[in-house]
Amino acid sequence: MLKFETKALRDMREVMGAQSLGEVSTFVEENAHPRLWRLLAEAALQKLDFTIADKAFVRCADYMGIQLVKRMKLLDDPKKQAAEVAGYFGNFDEAEKAYRDLDRRDLALQVRADVGDWFKVVQLVQQGGGDDSLLQQAWNQIGDYFRERQKTAKAAQYYAQAKNMGALVSCYYALEDFGGLERLIGALPEGSPLLQDIGQKFSSVGMSTEAVAAYLKYGDAKAAIDSCVQQHQWASAVELAEAHSYPGIQKVLTQYASRLLSQG
Repeated sequence: MLKFETKALRDMREVMGAQSLGEVSTFVEENAHPRLWRLLAEAALQKLDFTIADKAFVRCADYMGIQLVKRMKLLDDPKKQAAEVAGYFGNFDEAEKAYRDLDRRDLALQVRADVGDWFKVVQLVQQGGGDDSLLQQAWNQIGDYFRERQKTAKAAQYYAQAKNMGALVSCYYALEDFGGLERLIGALPEGSPLLQDIGQKFSSVGMSTEAVAAYLKYGDAKAAIDSCVQQHQWASAVELAEAHSYPGIQKVLTQYASRLLSQG
């Protein structure tokens, strides 16, 4: 497929290169078309002529453009306006530089955060902008970035920096990093729902000792005993039942005896 510009569009580009925005606006009035109005709106934005830009965005029914012009009019500094316009056109490096020249690292950070450039957000925060909560958000977003690309080990590194325990549990389990999963038991506070999840994960791979540690810290002695029973760790199950005054100890002992009898 080939694309050819219409004569009106070609003429419009020639007029824009040689005449003022007012004369270009007159030309568009005579050759009204949404594409021409949009071209005029973008040219007016670049020259910070918000009166013509507003009119042109209305004529091409661009609501977001209209809202942008309203925001521009509220800014008191042409440099800030130029930075916003650069961001609108996708020139994020230029927008960031403009904000940094204005000593507005917060706005530079906002530009990068809005487009999801979290690597740059981390760099700017470490250079003295933003706060810990924004840095934590950036670490989490970068972790998600690597996890979506099946780079789980890399994702775990960033989740660890963000102290996102829930994501770390999932990553360690997927990586079969049971040492890392066990270390999380010590790092989590008592009663954390994640301890129950860790206990279930250890039980699923037959690691009853680690599962018991997680369940007990979560405060669920029954789950710890059940885990031992499932893995035929009868001595541990009886010991836990006696230590925690488990009302179903008779059932555990009966199961243990049946198991011993079946083995002769």
